[in-house]
Amino acid sequence: MTIWFRTPLTTLIIVSMTTGATTPVAARAEPAPSEPLSLAHLLDEMRRVNPDLLAARKRWEAAQAKIPQARGLPAPRIGVEFEEIPRGTVKLNQATLMYQLIQSLPFPGKLSLRHQVAVKEAQLAATMFKQSEWETTSMLKEVYYNLFLVDRELEIQQEQVVWLNQAAAAAQARYATGAAPQTELLRAQADALEASNMATVLTHRRKALAAHLNHLLNRPGHAFVSHPGPLSLIDVPDSPEELIAQATERQPELLAFKFSAERAEAAWRLQKRELLPDLETMIELRDPAMGPFGPWDLTLALVLPFWFWTKQKYGVKAALFDKESAQAAYQGMQNEIQRRIHEHWHEAKAAYTTAQLGQEGLIPLARQAVTTALAAYQSGRGPFMELTDALVALKARQRTYYQHLVVLEQHIVMLEQSVGVALRQSH
Repeated sequence: MTIWFRTPLTTLIIVSMTTGATTPVAARAEPAPSEPLSLAHLLDEMRRVNPDLLAARKRWEAAQAKIPQARGLPAPRIGVEFEEIPRGTVKLNQATLMYQLIQSLPFPGKLSLRHQVAVKEAQLAATMFKQSEWETTSMLKEVYYNLFLVDRELEIQQEQVVWLNQAAAAAQARYATGAAPQTELLRAQADALEASNMATVLTHRRKALAAHLNHLLNRPGHAFVSHPGPLSLIDVPDSPEELIAQATERQPELLAFKFSAERAEAAWRLQKRELLPDLETMIELRDPAMGPFGPWDLTLALVLPFWFWTKQKYGVKAALFDKESAQAAYQGMQNEIQRRIHEHWHEAKAAYTTAQLGQEGLIPLARQAVTTALAAYQSGRGPFMELTDALVALKARQRTYYQHLVVLEQHIVMLEQSVGVALRQSH
């Protein structure tokens, strides 16, 4: 159930209070088109056009393209050798010409480990893309809900202007008959002016939020933004334990730490393999004039990690430290995700109970108090301060309800980012 407080501006009756003075009119919001702003449509558009998301996606695609490269052998070398050049001369035409083909063959297991490292890097890039998508999505949702809140505050403020205009008209009538002092009339006029100015301030705040939304959608900053649709009060989904179980499999940031730990594990095993010798082969064709089936030589050589005590040995040690660091970071991120889920779940639950209290009890009572106080003041049976206190209380109850409604949805957004799963159907 959603509470709405709409007052058509065309029904406002402007009452002249004193000669040369005018009653303030509520600031008019931009006209809304027939279709309200849809969060789902905004999210679809953002995923298509947001430059940051496009850049993250291309980084992921680049990492995927590097996977086949990791399986390839080192590039072969082709060369020539001039053998038995006459002493004291550079007569290459009198030397024996030999063609060479040299190919290095890594020790068994090295290529597969390099492939594993490339795969983990691609998976890491994929999770970073998803994390970037969740962060941008969260920003858009936050702007959307803040826009919703400003629109509701603007409606509340416009209603306050109507109430205060009626109170100022009543104060003018009572002052004219001597039933109220001039200070009471001036107070009523000042309150009406202040309420009208606040409506103008809220209009400017809305335009600032609209510019932020346009930025996320890669639109011109001044492009018109419609009004968000109704927002219903819905309870917090699932339980913290269920959300933590989903986060283990779906949360991009947590998966990034997991893949980083697995990559470090593969890199450590690869570094240990670097202590083993690679095979280098060389085929030489002698006397090409005899054709491709002439005499040829085959050379086999081992590439020895001769300086292992100052190079490969410390490479293994550094890779081991990287592996242990990545594993500890992964465990730390698991704890961090659990903390975020518990924090945002309980904050969302608190906001829900407060908004529910305002919707079902406090706002109806405050509205009834304003109606009673205004009728009493207009009939001369109630003081002006009682009316202003009732108006302030109604405005506070309405703002508190909408603020907690938005806080609830913003914590749901943070829960979604912490779990990696959409928790609202509109998301």
